[in-house]
Amino acid sequence: MKKSLFFISILLCFSTLNAQKKSDSKKNIDSLTVTMDKDAGLITSYFEKGKLYLEIPDSLLQRDLLMVTRFVQLPGGYSAYINAGSKTSENVIHFEKKEDRILLTQQSFTNLAEDNDPIKLSVTQNNFAPILAVFDIKNKESNRYLIDVTGYFKKDSPGFNIIRKSTKESLKIGGMDAKRSFIDSVKSFPENIEILHTLTYSANKAPRGNRTKTLSFQVNHSIIALPENPMPVRYADERVGWFTLSKINYSSDALKSDSYEVIRRWRLEPSDPEAYARGELVTPVKPIVYYLDPATPLQWRPYFKKGIEDWNSAFAKAGFKDAIIAKDPPSPEEDPDFSPEDIRYSTVRYVASTTRNATGPSVSDPRTGEIIESDIIWYHNHLRSYRNRYLLETGAANPKARTLATPEAEIGEMMRRVISHEIGHALGLPHNMKASSAYPVDSLRSGSFTQKMGIATTIMDYARYNYVAQPGDENIRFIRQLGPYDDYAIEWGYRYYPGETPKSEKKILMDMVNAKSLDPVYMFGYGSYDPNSQTENIGDDPIKASIYGLKNLKIVAENLESWTTPQDATFDDLKELYAEMVGVYRRYIYHVLRMVGGIHKTIVVQGQETLPYTTVAAHRQLAALNFLKAYLWETPQWLQPKNLISKIEQEGVLSRIANLQRAAMMRILNIKTLNRMLSSETTIAGSPLTVADLLNTFTNHIIIENQNPDLYARTLQKNTISHLLELSQDDTLQPEIKGHINFLLERIERYLKSKKNKGNDTLKAHYEFCYKLLTSA
Repeated sequence: MKKSLFFISILLCFSTLNAQKKSDSKKNIDSLTVTMDKDAGLITSYFEKGKLYLEIPDSLLQRDLLMVTRFVQLPGGYSAYINAGSKTSENVIHFEKKEDRILLTQQSFTNLAEDNDPIKLSVTQNNFAPILAVFDIKNKESNRYLIDVTGYFKKDSPGFNIIRKSTKESLKIGGMDAKRSFIDSVKSFPENIEILHTLTYSANKAPRGNRTKTLSFQVNHSIIALPENPMPVRYADERVGWFTLSKINYSSDALKSDSYEVIRRWRLEPSDPEAYARGELVTPVKPIVYYLDPATPLQWRPYFKKGIEDWNSAFAKAGFKDAIIAKDPPSPEEDPDFSPEDIRYSTVRYVASTTRNATGPSVSDPRTGEIIESDIIWYHNHLRSYRNRYLLETGAANPKARTLATPEAEIGEMMRRVISHEIGHALGLPHNMKASSAYPVDSLRSGSFTQKMGIATTIMDYARYNYVAQPGDENIRFIRQLGPYDDYAIEWGYRYYPGETPKSEKKILMDMVNAKSLDPVYMFGYGSYDPNSQTENIGDDPIKASIYGLKNLKIVAENLESWTTPQDATFDDLKELYAEMVGVYRRYIYHVLRMVGGIHKTIVVQGQETLPYTTVAAHRQLAALNFLKAYLWETPQWLQPKNLISKIEQEGVLSRIANLQRAAMMRILNIKTLNRMLSSETTIAGSPLTVADLLNTFTNHIIIENQNPDLYARTLQKNTISHLLELSQDDTLQPEIKGHINFLLERIERYLKSKKNKGNDTLKAHYEFCYKLLTSA
C-alpha cells in the first residue's frame, strides 16, 4: 500500500512538472516579439525577415471588419479590364477565439431578418460563416492573442480571389512559387491595417512578350474597422442612379423573401438640426474631406480642388454647406502621421503612369452602404487623352483647341471636370448615359444656354465636349460641367430627414422622384438598346448631332497637320491623332447606328403615365439608314487625304475604313438585332421598322443603288453577301427572317447576273466574283 502511494505521488509530481513545462513554453507577447518591428494600431503588427505576426485584442473579437483586396502592380498585358487599383474581393470578416486558436471567418449581410422574428434563427442556420483560416495562439496572455499570419498572406488564400478561374485556364497559370513570393510591408493605423505582398506564379501561356513563363503580382489587403454604430440605410429607387447593395429580407410581409437595394453614401448629418429643419444651410457634423496626394504637381492643385468642391453647389440643394472640402497634403510638421493609406484620410492620388484614365473607387460598409473612405486616382497620361480629343472634337469651332500645347487654363478646366466626375462616383453616383440626350441639339449651339446649362444634365455622363457647336457660334461652352440632374440626385440621396425611419422616408423620396422622373432633364439610364442612353453622345437627335460633328471633323481633317506638326517635328503626333480622328468618326457613326432596331427605355413605376419600352419609330430608323448611306456606305474620302496618309502610313488605311464599314454592316445584320426586331413588331408598343423593310432598304443602299462601286464599296458588297449567306444557314435566326433573307439573296442573284458582263474589267470581275460566291453557296 505504501509503495502504491509512493508511485502515485511520483506520477503526480511528473504530471505537475509537465503541465508547468507546457505552460511555460508559451511566453508573453513582449518577450516573443522583442526583436521584431512593431507598428501599433487597430491591429498591432510585428514584422521581421518576412514573417508577419498580428496581435488581436479581446475588443476586436467578433467585431465587424472589412477586408478589401486590390492589385497594386500587375504583369504587362495581363488584362484589358484589370489594372492597378482594381478590387479583387471585399469581405466582412470576424476574428473569433476557439480554445487555443483564432479563427478568421467571412460574414454575410445579404440575407437578413428582424431580430425578434423567429425566422432569424433559420437565416442564421442557413448562412453559416465560412472559415477562411485558423491560427494558433502563440502567447500566454488572456486578453490579447499573437498569431502568425505569414502563410495566409503569402498565398492566394480563401477570401482573396486574386486570379479568376477563367484567367488561370486561359494563361495556364500553375502553382505559386513560395520562394518568389513574400510579404513586402505592413502598416498599422488607428482604424485599419495595410498588408502588401508579392505573389509569383508559373504560366505556360503568359501574355505576348513574356517569355519567362512567370507572372508576378503585388497585392494589398486593407483590414478596416466598420462603424460600431451602423448608419441608417436609404432604400434605392431605380429611377435615380446610385451605386447600391443588394439585400434579401426574410421578415417581409410579402409571401416571399423580399429583395431590395440600399444606396451607398457618406454619413452626412446636420451640425445644427434646428437650423436645418428651418431650411437654413448648415455644415455637416463630419464633412467629406479629400486630401491631395503630395505627388500632385503644384500647377494642377487648384483645378483638382475646384473639381472636388464643385459638388458643394449640389449639396446645398440637400441643405448642407461646405459638405465636401479639398485640402493640400499636410507637411510632416503639420501631421507627421499623415498617410494616404490611412483609412481616416480620403485622397486624390496622382500616379505617374502611361495609363490614360482616372478612377473613383470607394470603400463602403456592406451592412448599410455607408461610404467610409475613397481614393480618387488620376493617371498622368490622361492629360494626353483630353488634349487630343479637345482638338479633334472642338477644334473646328474653338480656336483655343487648335494646338497640342493646350493652354493651361483649358487643360486645367478639363482636369477639374474629370475630378468632379470621379468624385461623383465616390459620392455614390454611377454613370447616367441618358442625361446627354436631354438637351435639344440646336441649344448646344447657343452661348447663353451652354454657359448656364452645360452640354448634358450631369457630369456623370460621358459627354466630355461640345462637338455640335459650329464655326461662328459665339460664347460656347465646350467642356462639360455639373448640371441639374446632379443637384436632384444629391438632394435625393443626402437630404436628412429627422425623426424619419428608412421605411417612413421612402414615401417622401418617392414623391420627389414621381414629380421629376419623366422630365428628360432628370431621367436616368444606362446601357440597353436605347439610342438615348449612349456614351460620348450629346443632344436629343443623334442624326442631327452627328451631322454637325462630321462637318466639324472634316474641317479638322483639312487642318490636322498644320495644327499639330510644326517645322522640324516628326510625324509621330500626327499619326496618333489621325488614328484617334478615325475613332471619333466611328463614334459619330455609331451614335446613329444604335437607332436601327432601337428600343427606347424609360424607368417608371405603376401609376406613371408612360410605357417603359417603345420602339424607335420606323421613320426615324429609315432616316438613320439614309444617314449611314450618305456618311458611311459612300466612301468618306475626306477621311483619308493622300497628302496626310503618305506621311504617316505605309499600309493599313484601306483595311481600317473597310473594317469599320464591315463592322457596322454586321451590327445591323446581327442575329440578336434581327430577332429582337421581329419580336418587337408584335410585342412592343410603337411603330417599328419591320425586318423586311430593313433588309430591303439596307440591300438597296449597299448593292442595288450603287451602280459604280469604288474599291471600298466593292469590298463592302462582298462582305455583305458573305454575311447574308452565313445568316441564311444559322439555326438561331428566326425562320421568318431566313425566309426574307433567302428571298433577298435571289433578288441579289438576279441583279448580279444582269451586271456581270457590263462595265469595265474591274466591275466585271467584281460582279462575276459576287455571282459565283452566291450561286456556289
